[in-house]
Amino acid sequence: MKIARTTSGKYVVDAVSKALDILEAFQAPEGLTLNAVSRQVGLNKSRTFRLLHTLAERGYVERSADGSCYRLGTKIVERATHVRRDIRDVARPLMIGLRERFNEMVNLSVLDGEHVLYLHILESTRPFRMSATVGCRMTSHKTSMGKAMLAFHLADDARSPYFFHLAKLPRSSRQRMRKELERVRQIGYAMDNEENEPGVACIGAPIFDETQPIGAMSVSGPVHRILQNKTKIAEALMAACKQVSRNLGHASETDSIPQRQSMSAKA
Repeated sequence: MKIARTTSGKYVVDAVSKALDILEAFQAPEGLTLNAVSRQVGLNKSRTFRLLHTLAERGYVERSADGSCYRLGTKIVERATHVRRDIRDVARPLMIGLRERFNEMVNLSVLDGEHVLYLHILESTRPFRMSATVGCRMTSHKTSMGKAMLAFHLADDARSPYFFHLAKLPRSSRQRMRKELERVRQIGYAMDNEENEPGVACIGAPIFDETQPIGAMSVSGPVHRILQNKTKIAEALMAACKQVSRNLGHASETDSIPQRQSMSAKA
């Protein structure tokens, strides 16, 4: 079995590394074809197929009914849910309350590198659906939940996968994003107005444990409904996230979202 060496000097198993590359390639909920996976991970189709077949046998990916594409399997969701069961169990009653009050989709996620990973979704009873599904990943800076969590992380931590990703953006985009995250820190919630999906707006707020943001919840719906009720949704969402945070062990003297050091204007 081939062994590859990383830049840190640690030895890794090449086959395992490639299998993980394949899992990390699945970001869109609609899945990927064999050709698309092969291109993204830089492997020939024969080896890609064998790795996908192995992952499918273990439940980490699944093949569509017509065999045209692959998507993340239930095992990935089970593992993520198991690791983060506390936050899901604590958040669910508050999510139900938000859904009952506004009858809009309510989401729970955590940061996963430069993406958000959806852990739990409560659908609206109205005819509205987003492309997000439990277990899918979305680019963090295009989602309200991602921005809500990122705003309260130390901005200049060079080890953060997100800020490494941000450094690759044009200077104007980096400056705009830093200003938006600073604004989120001031008001306590973030907005996504059709940035991630046409016709959809989301309001997101962070969830904290004892010291740092560990997740976020959002309320999502058609742009006109979310913007029409923006203030009420934001206030109710922040209150729900604060309650989840308290139940997870976070406490502040003012019972408010904690303030971190001001974000640097450097870009």
